[in-house]
Amino acid sequence: MDFFNTNQFKPPANVKAGARRLVLNVEHFQTNYFIVIIILSIYCIITTPALLFVLLATGAGCYLVSLKNRESQLTIMGKQVALTHQYLAVFCLCIPLLLMVGAGSAIFWILGASVFVIFLHALFHQTPNQEAFGVQMEEA
Repeated sequence: MDFFNTNQFKPPANVKAGARRLVLNVEHFQTNYFIVIIILSIYCIITTPALLFVLLATGAGCYLVSLKNRESQLTIMGKQVALTHQYLAVFCLCIPLLLMVGAGSAIFWILGASVFVIFLHALFHQTPNQEAFGVQMEEA
């Protein structure tokens, strides 16, 4: 609940205190920030139906490869194809589809939004244990 405590949001006193607070908060809230990235990724995938469709097709292709290998190993021209190579083939076939549906722009949107949200939270959130590290937050 400390992550969402709005009473703890205060601007840093100076640049040095802000930089120290940024580092300490990123270390302290790293799991929460990872969850923020996951939530933004899910939002991006859900709001882009073509991207969702291609990701589902990739998952279905991997599932079909695993089903096929339960029955028997895939052989092409008398040579057995390793399971990892089959998964690699599925991913290589889906890369052009991902590029066509705008996965590159989605990744950069996720990175940009995540960095923006995490930077603002880490810069303005003052945790009580920061005084123990010598970060002065209440200076004028």
